[in-house]
Amino acid sequence: MRWMTCVIVCAAVLLPLSTAGAELLATWTDPTDDDTGDGDYTYPTHEVFGEVGQADILAFTIERENGNLVFTFKLRNLVDPWNVGNRLTMVAVAIDTEEGGDEELRRNANALLERPSEYQVFAAGETVQVIDEESEPLDVGAVVVTDVVNNTIRISIPIKSIDGAASDWRFTAAAGLQDDYGAGGLGDFREVKAKPEEWRGGGGDDLAIDPNIYDIVVPTPRKILGIFRRSARSQAEILGGYSLEKGKLVTLPALEIE
Repeated sequence: MRWMTCVIVCAAVLLPLSTAGAELLATWTDPTDDDTGDGDYTYPTHEVFGEVGQADILAFTIERENGNLVFTFKLRNLVDPWNVGNRLTMVAVAIDTEEGGDEELRRNANALLERPSEYQVFAAGETVQVIDEESEPLDVGAVVVTDVVNNTIRISIPIKSIDGAASDWRFTAAAGLQDDYGAGGLGDFREVKAKPEEWRGGGGDDLAIDPNIYDIVVPTPRKILGIFRRSARSQAEILGGYSLEKGKLVTLPALEIE
């Protein structure tokens, strides 16, 4: 199955986290106030970030609806400081559907993927894009609806033939701050520096080896015959797992539908 790229602008409307008539595949909750990356990330100092929380995931939901795969992020504090649609938050979902794939989360995330992806989805404000494992944009008619009142970002991606396969896929969900470089497009994840600046967060490093990710959805360890399959790692441990000496990026864990 090949998806094909899309950059679409949509009007913001009010939507609940899960919509009536949709088939709920999975939902995860995430702690509030953990938008601190490896534990000490801070937001940029400009006043538009003053209330913070723009990259704090509270819940992540996957649904199937009318042939669409729907991802919904519930965040703590979406804002629209310039009245042009939310322009501070960027969310991403990497999708692993088969063996192989892209081992890195793109758009300046500075992070590797535990499960290499065939597709990556990025959304910021009212713009969404899907790319393939070669980082090529694919036009699948994806749509994003950002609701700054209810603090949700809902991404809908048409899939012609899903046939229940989503239950075997793996998903990596992450949030950070958006940097559109003043161009008003999708942009990239905003860089996190060692010390916060007006338009850069702090708590990372100045050598572009730290992840530009503030929050991720961490999978709950599963038990097999009463024994945990793998030890639980905290978000701080995961996002702090980069090494300046070894030039090692962090590796983001994947979620699976149970």
